[in-house]
Amino acid sequence: PGHAVAVAASGGKDSTVLAHLLVRLNGRNRLGLRLALLGVDEGIWGYRDEALGVLRGVGGSLPLPLLLVSHRELFGWDVDDVGAVLGGRSRCTVCGVFRRQALERAAREMGADWIATGHNADDVAETVLMNFLRGDVARLRRAANEASGATVATNGVNVATKG
Repeated sequence: PGHAVAVAASGGKDSTVLAHLLVRLNGRNRLGLRLALLGVDEGIWGYRDEALGVLRGVGGSLPLPLLLVSHRELFGWDVDDVGAVLGGRSRCTVCGVFRRQALERAAREMGADWIATGHNADDVAETVLMNFLRGDVARLRRAANEASGATVATNGVNVATKG
């Protein structure tokens, strides 16, 4: 009770379902959580506008407060700016890394104790397949350890992956 949870929300189905479920569970089970939606505008022309409109509607219908932050306001640039520099190379890695950074900064700013993110089995399968195709054994091992609750050594420090 009393914990503040920033629900990382894109306006897509995974985060929208997560927000609805958290609101319902919070009310039904009297969890006493302070829930708010947190959205990130990465600055990708023609990509995020519609989803952010949906997100505003989700916030209004639940009702939950909504904080929207942008790469431009946090970092001074957006993904379209980076794309111009990268040329034909993928912006996905840059976008993902900075989206997580934006979520962490904004959640801290809004006083959140937790960030809740919605993912589905397809997301997990895609990540495993991408790491396999890249031959990224370290990430495959880390994911397996997290799934099994194992303790792994990282830079000589033991880290429990499940509490």
